[in-house]
Amino acid sequence: MVSADFRHSPFLTGHHRPNRMEVDAPDLFVHGELPADLAGVFYRNGAEPLYPPSDEDYHWFDGDGMVYAFFLENGRVSLRNRWVRTDKLLLEMKHGRRLFGVHGNPRTTDPLAEGTRYNTANTNIVIHGGKLLALMEGAPPVELDPRTLDTLGEETYGGVVTTTFSAHPKLDYATGELLNIGSVARRGGTAPEIRYDIIDSEGVPTKTETIPMPHQAMMHTFFVTENYVVFPVTPLDVSLRRAMAGGPMVAWDPDRATKLGVMPRRGDAAQVRWFETEPRQMMHEANVWEQDGRIVADVAAAEGTALFPDIHGRRRSHRETRQSLRRWTIDPGAATDVVREEILNDRDIQFPRPDDRRMTRRTGHAFANSNLRSVDGRADGMDSVLRVDTRTGAEDLYHFGDGAAAGELIFAPRVGGVDELDGYALTLVHHAGAAETELVVFDARELAAGPLARVIVPFAIPSGFHCNYYSVDNPLYRQAMV
Repeated sequence: MVSADFRHSPFLTGHHRPNRMEVDAPDLFVHGELPADLAGVFYRNGAEPLYPPSDEDYHWFDGDGMVYAFFLENGRVSLRNRWVRTDKLLLEMKHGRRLFGVHGNPRTTDPLAEGTRYNTANTNIVIHGGKLLALMEGAPPVELDPRTLDTLGEETYGGVVTTTFSAHPKLDYATGELLNIGSVARRGGTAPEIRYDIIDSEGVPTKTETIPMPHQAMMHTFFVTENYVVFPVTPLDVSLRRAMAGGPMVAWDPDRATKLGVMPRRGDAAQVRWFETEPRQMMHEANVWEQDGRIVADVAAAEGTALFPDIHGRRRSHRETRQSLRRWTIDPGAATDVVREEILNDRDIQFPRPDDRRMTRRTGHAFANSNLRSVDGRADGMDSVLRVDTRTGAEDLYHFGDGAAAGELIFAPRVGGVDELDGYALTLVHHAGAAETELVVFDARELAAGPLARVIVPFAIPSGFHCNYYSVDNPLYRQAMV
């Protein structure tokens, strides 16, 4: 039996309080008017623990994956949400209680879980190769039915991907390829490695390369351009040995530099060149491309993190580790291995995104979240959304009000639209103490003008992670929905 008391964890209360339920809503109320040329599906993944741990601190990143699907067409919206039924979740459902330690910590994992993979599938949700895939860093993707959200099982690409898979694989619309990394820990003191995969438009791996890693780090993202791939290794250190000794398994090491491994996109490990910059926490980028022979990466970065303690167990505040939108420039032909950094926008920023169809090619806009009322220790998310013109620095911002929690803001092209801002911007918003959640639709060019429409969900959806939108005329949508 699970207690209704979720203790006092910041990740189990407020905007994070889990619903622990699955819903089918065939026709949601809409305030305003949905544009006729907004037709497709909006997916969002996030953590909804069915069985929160009772004897150790819960972390937001640890919850079971819950996928929400909003189907938009003809001015109407239907909703369905389902847990991703990983082997982990099915085993815990069988026994009716939590079995795995937080982040799969073996020191606090029940012996009943031995032989079952720790896979939460809670971080991202993407379509590629005709399949809808729920993703996390530490395990293979889990395939879901794109309409019913039924779990179909792990996708190992014919046995090529049996360990880790990125929560942020990169889709190159120009080639149809999905590029992926996996950070692979090795036992017995052997150096950790990065596995790099190229998967063609039909979901068939065409290249796999293994690259030695400077140290075992939490690699949440990586960069891809038309001709290069870049592996960011930050000071966010992962140590099983430290965890077994009672310390944090994931911790910030302030004495480590951030290292960026640059390799030709179809190259090999011998061609990797490591560039270096000051210690930076970076989990998300807006876009990365090549310009005048250089690699340009627009990223959300800070001088540390409040999400995890340091290697001594100390935590820094949100105010001390506010992220800003920064541009990192790497010159693969330079004699020095230095990364140049400049700040594009100094707001408290997170989850920057481009028009996804232009990833790996130059863009001029970043959609993102911001927090106008920064609060130390806040775990509830961001209260504003904005668009930054990354060429001029001009911003277009909308504030939902103090205490609101806005999810990742993404661009949703209108049906038939091809230009970078020719469409809409979507986000999920929960207002403090509200019984409802809203799927908010903006004109992508005029966020400050306020929502065009608000789709009302009659319950509070907990703060989540990443989302994606697929228009009905997107080839990925057509391939998956046939």
